[in-house]
Amino acid sequence: MPLSLDHPGYLRAQKRLLDEIEHGVRAANRQIIHERVPGLDRDAVLRLAATVAALRADYLAAALRFGRDGAARRTISDSELRTLQAMRLAYEEGVAAFSAVQRAIARGYVDLAQPGI
Repeated sequence: MPLSLDHPGYLRAQKRLLDEIEHGVRAANRQIIHERVPGLDRDAVLRLAATVAALRADYLAAALRFGRDGAARRTISDSELRTLQAMRLAYEEGVAAFSAVQRAIARGYVDLAQPGI
């Protein structure tokens, strides 16, 4: 029978349930990520970081070219706009992917071997 909100053990039971759910979520994520993402290690994360940095630099360089090359014309062609949008989207997706990796690590879903530890 479910406990009512005013039952003295309600908060303790609620905390226990939330802890069990968190444990289950962590176990499921660890298992599935380890099965589906082989080779997820420190070097892979650093390579992803470098890729995101390159995407950022490419996007910024393209945007700054408009300021330099197109300052007098004040317009951007449809083709130039599509290229810039694609670069922004690639950069934003890279950032989102890196954030997802960081979150997985922070939540304990991934074990990253640390040399020298």
